[in-house]
Amino acid sequence: MKKIIFSAFVTLTMNSFGQTENKIDSLSYAKMKIAVPENCQTKSEYELLECDGISIQWLYLNEEMLKTVPDQFMEQFTNQKTTKKKKEIKVESFGSELTGYKFTMKNQGETSYRIIVYGSVNNQPLLLNLGTETNIETTEDLNDFLKEIIEIK
Repeated sequence: MKKIIFSAFVTLTMNSFGQTENKIDSLSYAKMKIAVPENCQTKSEYELLECDGISIQWLYLNEEMLKTVPDQFMEQFTNQKTTKKKKEIKVESFGSELTGYKFTMKNQGETSYRIIVYGSVNNQPLLLNLGTETNIETTEDLNDFLKEIIEIK
């Protein structure tokens, strides 16, 4: 039994080290390819993590889902104990208007912000979820990458 467990452990270890990590160099946003900025981390073609203090992800929806999913998503944030303020917000993305809310959240004395907007960009329904520790009021508050894809209205 010990030999079987040891063999399985060795095999799993070799397989995990033997696999090469696929580096993602571009993001897929509303039928467009956008280069991943330097010094930004990503797990998929649909999100950036820790990019100048901002994390962003987008979920593709269909027209039917666009009618219900954003409200469900917003409700989850509205009902969290850490949510202290909710403000309507509009952004423009490649000529399309997205609407939603900016949430101000407090957790253990730390303030963070979440912008959740939805709509269609290039005829692709989507929900955009942006998290930051910086209060975003205008387009000037966005990092260079975000300025490429959204503008605060």
